[in-house]
Amino acid sequence: MVISGGNKGGQRPSAALFGGAFNPLHNGHIALAGEIEKRLSISEVIFLPTGQPPHKKSPEVSCAERSHMVDLAIAGRPGWRTMDIECRLPGPSLTARTLESLSIDPPPFFVMGEDAFADFMEWGGPGIILARSHLVIVNRPGSASPKARRTLLTILREAGSSLGEGDIPDLRELRGKGVVEWVAALPAFKTTVRLVTIDTVEVSSTGLRAAIASGEPQSWGHLLPEAVKSYIVEKGLYRKPDFRPALPT
Repeated sequence: MVISGGNKGGQRPSAALFGGAFNPLHNGHIALAGEIEKRLSISEVIFLPTGQPPHKKSPEVSCAERSHMVDLAIAGRPGWRTMDIECRLPGPSLTARTLESLSIDPPPFFVMGEDAFADFMEWGGPGIILARSHLVIVNRPGSASPKARRTLLTILREAGSSLGEGDIPDLRELRGKGVVEWVAALPAFKTTVRLVTIDTVEVSSTGLRAAIASGEPQSWGHLLPEAVKSYIVEKGLYRKPDFRPALPT
C-alpha cells in the first residue's frame, strides 16, 4: 500500500542508483537492492562505488577492487550493473557531480539510508541531487531519526510542496496497517521523495571488516556473496599484516 503526499509528475524512473563504499559489498546490500528492485518495479539496478568519501578517510581497499567485488557479486543478474565513475573522477566523490556526469533521463531513483539522509542538506549541491534524481529514503524496522524528519521538512518547503509536518507519517506505526511507503512530489524540482520501510539482512560493514581481519572465513563468509568471499581470501584483503591462517588439524 502506498500513501501519497502529492501527485507524482514526470516520467517514472526505470533505474535505481545505489551509492556506497561497498567495503566490501555484502549480503545486506544485495538484499536491499533486490527489495528495492521489486518494490519500485525498475528494470535497472546500478551500483556506484564511492571513490574518495568527502568526509571520511578513504577505504583501505581501492575503489577499483571494491568495484570489481560488486561486479563479482551481481554477475548474472539481469539489469544489475556497476558504474565506476566515482573511481575515475578526481577529488572527493560528490553525488551532485556524479549525477551531473551521468545525466540519466528520466532521472533515476537514488537510494540512501535514513541515517545518511539526515545530513543531506549538508551535502554539496543538494538542489542538483533533487533535480536529477528521485530520492528513496530507506527506513529499517525500529529506526527513526528526528534529524531525518527535519531534513525532509526542509526539502518539502524548498521544493514548494504544500505538505507540512503533520502530513509526514511515522512508518514504524503504519507498518501494522500495511503501509510501507510514502511518496511526495517536489514541484520545484519535478521529482519526488519517498520513504520506504524495508526488512533486510542487517550487516555491519565495520564489524565485517574486523571479522575478516582476524578470523577464518567460517566466521564471516556467510555474510558475503560466495564470489566476493573467494576474492577476499585469494587477495588477502582486510587482513592484518601479521595474520596467519590456522593450520589444518
